[in-house]
Amino acid sequence: MGIIAGGKDQIAVVGAGVGGLAVAARLGKKGFNVSVFEKLSRPGGRCHLLEDSGFKFDMGPSFVLMPPFFKEFFDSCGEKIEDHLTLRELDVHYKIYYADGTSLSIHNDCRKTKDELENIEPGSALGFDKFIEHTEGVYRAVEPLLYKSFTFPSLLDHKLWPVVFKIDPFRSYWSVAKKYFKTEKLCYAFTFEAMFMGVSPYQAPSFYSIITYADHIQKVLHPMGGMYQIPLALERIAGKNGAKIFYNSPVEGIRKNKGRLALTVKGEDLDFDNIVVNADYPFSQTDLLRRKIKKYKYSCSVYLLYLGLKTKIPSLEHHNLFFSGDLDKNLNQIFKENTVPEDPSFYVHVPTKTDPSLAPEGKDIVYILVPVANFQEGEYDMACHEAKIRKIVFDKINEATGVNLEELIEVERKFTPEDFISRYNLKYGATFGLAHNLMQSALFRPANKDPQLNGVYYSGASTQPGGGLPVVLASSRIVADMIARQA
Repeated sequence: MGIIAGGKDQIAVVGAGVGGLAVAARLGKKGFNVSVFEKLSRPGGRCHLLEDSGFKFDMGPSFVLMPPFFKEFFDSCGEKIEDHLTLRELDVHYKIYYADGTSLSIHNDCRKTKDELENIEPGSALGFDKFIEHTEGVYRAVEPLLYKSFTFPSLLDHKLWPVVFKIDPFRSYWSVAKKYFKTEKLCYAFTFEAMFMGVSPYQAPSFYSIITYADHIQKVLHPMGGMYQIPLALERIAGKNGAKIFYNSPVEGIRKNKGRLALTVKGEDLDFDNIVVNADYPFSQTDLLRRKIKKYKYSCSVYLLYLGLKTKIPSLEHHNLFFSGDLDKNLNQIFKENTVPEDPSFYVHVPTKTDPSLAPEGKDIVYILVPVANFQEGEYDMACHEAKIRKIVFDKINEATGVNLEELIEVERKFTPEDFISRYNLKYGATFGLAHNLMQSALFRPANKDPQLNGVYYSGASTQPGGGLPVVLASSRIVADMIARQA
């Protein structure tokens, strides 16, 4: 396969997702010999690309938050971020459509946002300022911790105790919003980000409110050319730093072999000094290491539609959220009853609003994401629910904007919970990996170093520090530093 044989410091990376590519780039920069093995034909993992008839659909993450984490990665590799990515701030971060016909736009300019908040809840502008002040304090406390891997002995470090009290982990994300806003409309507006970690805001610990802080203060960014520019940039840098990447090369197993580690690829055993697993953690344990795992809680899944339209639709923003008429029921059906919601909330992404290069001239892309239950409590047939979901989604968009999307469709593709299992090896179709509840956060989340097999490490959404592109980049630094220290 062209692997460098013999010598020391041979590193294998399983998976060319964002975490795997970032680890490869960092370790290559540090002088290690790195080989990356990816089951798919292209890089990116869940941050993938679908191309059809001139439309370029980003299949996974759809926005950039927390730009300092991206800058840290490029700086660590001796690169300038602007040489690889053109990040554009959005004037309107997103627009929320409520079921009663009202709406709320979140602006780059917080003064405009506060004006809109006042129209919904008089006095909420002051609540917004206090909320941001609170979440900024939490962000400052949490940010440096995102570059650390925690184990239970970490509890003995007295320096961490004041931080634990500051971030108040036993409160929920929802309760933080409830402290500063009276109406459920605004509480949901300031906690919906939990859904993009695959968990209910009632269950997410309060410190995840740092996402809302980043959203409002650090701004929402779009990489011109689409989100797929991120894994492409990481692939370039990894290659520049000497990493070899092998596509169409699914890994079949990991085991110890005469003092080293053996990686099985296409029936061939390859020996390495260290292995970094960027495949999702539960899959790595059950399928690669042949272990039994405890019963984790998993994130929700999603149903996705990728639509290429015959024309432009100016009535939608770059990011749009349509809230269910009964959000409490909507969340309970997904996270407690494990059913497909009757009246779903959903997200609509129109990247061509900012970036026309992603579609043929005069046309738009629409990416629709509907959170649904995972398969942990039993599989259901998504096909039985598709027609109903499509009708609800298209009817709500038509009612709110006057746009009949179905009449404008030129290209349509879909992605279901079953696809997340077969394509990305995500257990139960859990789109965001392990859920981000309290007992699966920080030291309770799988550690970045395997406790049983020396030389095996983990990066990615289901390990520490957690999910989301900036946090996965942080996990790549944790792992690269660990390996460098023990070399």
